[in-house]
Amino acid sequence: MAKKTKIKDKINVIPFTNEPLRLIDEEGIPLVDIDLEEDVGISSERIVQMYKDILLTREIDKMGWILARQGKAGFYISIGGQEGAHVGSLYALSKNDWVMPYYRSAPAMHIRGATLLDIFSQVLGTSLDPLKGRQMPGHFGKREIGVFVIGSVVGLGHVTAMGVAKALKYRGERSVVISYGGEGSSSEGHFHSAMNFSGVFKLPHIIFIQNNQYAISVPRSKQTASKTIAIKAKAYGFDGYFVDGNDPLIVYKVTKMARERAINGLGPTLIEALTYRLDPHSSSDNDTRYRSKGEVDEWRKKDPLIRMRKFLEYMKLWDEERERETLEKIRKDIEEAVEEAEKSGLPDPREMFEEVYSETPWYLKEEMEELTSFEDGGNL
Repeated sequence: MAKKTKIKDKINVIPFTNEPLRLIDEEGIPLVDIDLEEDVGISSERIVQMYKDILLTREIDKMGWILARQGKAGFYISIGGQEGAHVGSLYALSKNDWVMPYYRSAPAMHIRGATLLDIFSQVLGTSLDPLKGRQMPGHFGKREIGVFVIGSVVGLGHVTAMGVAKALKYRGERSVVISYGGEGSSSEGHFHSAMNFSGVFKLPHIIFIQNNQYAISVPRSKQTASKTIAIKAKAYGFDGYFVDGNDPLIVYKVTKMARERAINGLGPTLIEALTYRLDPHSSSDNDTRYRSKGEVDEWRKKDPLIRMRKFLEYMKLWDEERERETLEKIRKDIEEAVEEAEKSGLPDPREMFEEVYSETPWYLKEEMEELTSFEDGGNL
C-alpha cells in the first residue's frame, strides 16, 4: 500500500468548495498522515486539552438539561452535537481576541477563563451570575474574558461584531472578533450588513456559522437556495470556507488561518461549519414534529465527541483510563458548582435599577425606594 501523503501536499484548504473540508473521517481516522505540529499547527498536549473541553462542554450540557427538567432553570438551549465546531474554533483564537457568542456558546465561557460557577449561576439566574440574573439562560457573556453579552435578536451579534472589528482596526490592534450564529442567522439582514461592511473595510472579523441544518423547525433547504452558506461570501468580496463542523481539527486549522489573514490586514472570512444538534432546539421545543428519529440516529454516529476520542486513541494520546478519570473529575466539579450556585440565592432585586445609566435618574431612584419600602414591610 502506498504511503499517505502529508496534509500540506494532499489536502488543499481552499474556499468555496461544494463538499465540506475535513482532516479526519467519521471513525476518527486521518484522511492522510498527520503531523499535528507541522500540518495542523497544534501540539499533542493542546489537542488533548481540546478534547477535554469538548467533553466538559457535553457534560455541562447534560447538567443544563437536568436543571431545566427539574424546574430549576426556566429555559435551556442545548449545544449537544455542535461542541466540535465551537471548541475547535475557539482554540484558534488569542486571549486578546473578542468573542461575540450566540445562545449555544457555553464553551466560550470556560475556554476563555470563566468558572463553572459563573456558567451555572447564569443558567440558574442566581446572585453569583456575572450578568446578575438579567439575561435569559443561554445568553452567556463576561466582559473580563472578552466574551460579549448577546442580545436575543437572531443575527444581531454579527453586525455588532462588525462594529467591534471596525474599532479594532481603527486602534491598530492585532486582534480579531469572531461572531457566532446558526445558519438561520444568515437569513437575517444583520448578517448581510455585517458581511457587506466587513468586506468593504477589510475588517478583522470572522463570521462563523454553525449550520446545524434547522433554524428551530425550519430546514436549511427552506432558508436559502444557495449551494452552501459559505458561498455567500463571494458576493461581498472575501473568502468563505465550508468545513465539516464535527471535525475539530479542520475547524481549528481554518479558523487559525482566518485569524492570521485578519490580523495581517487581509480582511474578514466566512466559515460555515456543517454540524447537527442532537437534542431539541431548546427545552421548550418538540423536535419530533419536524425531524425523524432515524435522521437524528444517523447523525449520532457522526458525534464530534466520539470522533475526537477515536482520533486521539488512534494517535496513542488517549485511553479508557484517562477517559474515566477525566469524566469523574468533570462531573464532580460540575456538581459542586451547581450546589454552590443554588446556595447563593437569587440576585438582590434592587440591582435591576443599576448599571443602565452612569448616574441613576430620579425616577429609577424613586422606584428603588418604593421597592425597598415594600421589602421592609411598608404599604404600597
